[in-house]
Amino acid sequence: MEEIIDTWCWEDHNKVITYDQHKIQGLKNITFSNPSTATPPSPEHYHSDIIEIHCLIKGKRVCHVNNETYTVTGNEMFLTFPFEPHHTSRYHSSPYTFFGLQIDLKDQDHLLGLNVEYSRALYKLLTSCEYRHLRFPASDAQWLKQGFSYISDGNESSKMLGVQFFTSFLFKIQDFIPVKRDQKVIFDSNIKRVIDHIEKQDSENTSLQELAAISGYSLSRFKSKFKEVVGFPPASYITLKKLEHAKQLLAHTDLSITQIALDAGFSSSNYFCTKMKNLTSYSPVEYRRASRKNKVE
Repeated sequence: MEEIIDTWCWEDHNKVITYDQHKIQGLKNITFSNPSTATPPSPEHYHSDIIEIHCLIKGKRVCHVNNETYTVTGNEMFLTFPFEPHHTSRYHSSPYTFFGLQIDLKDQDHLLGLNVEYSRALYKLLTSCEYRHLRFPASDAQWLKQGFSYISDGNESSKMLGVQFFTSFLFKIQDFIPVKRDQKVIFDSNIKRVIDHIEKQDSENTSLQELAAISGYSLSRFKSKFKEVVGFPPASYITLKKLEHAKQLLAHTDLSITQIALDAGFSSSNYFCTKMKNLTSYSPVEYRRASRKNKVE
């Protein structure tokens, strides 16, 4: 097990602003993550002198801390404390949206630009939390969105506004409702075999019957078990994987839409365009244009 220190990232579905960029005392990384497809599990790791707060806006994440398992869903937050070993599910996580904050506890007098009195109050509040899994009002998610947006602007006045939104949210933790402990997630090696098969992109022409055979379950049992473990049906999972591959081709190659559709495993360009629009709100052409504009900027 090792300490993981994330680096700056500004991708379509994952944005990480590090201390080197924002320079706000007592704040480490802030993250906005909104993957459109399943994401691989994180290895077991820890953070020195940091409370890490993940606030899920929608979707589901399975978190493991100190051999305990928690299922975090929309409008719920999850805290890990300094030096605590933690990791996500052994399986890929289904699409979700969350904001993440890392609060640096090395200096209790200087958290998020607060004066000493307020900084110590926030320090005491965070370090004395009785519960790590809490539900927050849906309306409070807007504070996280505004805080991240302002800080990402980069100028000093915007950063000051962003900090105010974040601190307002954090001081409300004492009013949030604890979430009842979840049952442990049972690891299913049969479904893991299927996921490994899909990840190797061997499944483009593999039917659900063949995937069920790989799992060792009957077709109906396979479908229900896969959805239980992964979060959505196997056919949807495969479609999302194909879309992720197609999006990479759109962003980084000049291949035609038809060629990309075929390379990604879709039966036709029309079907690809329909799925792309339905699941990402972009047409392939719109996504290519937007991704390259962001790349230039």
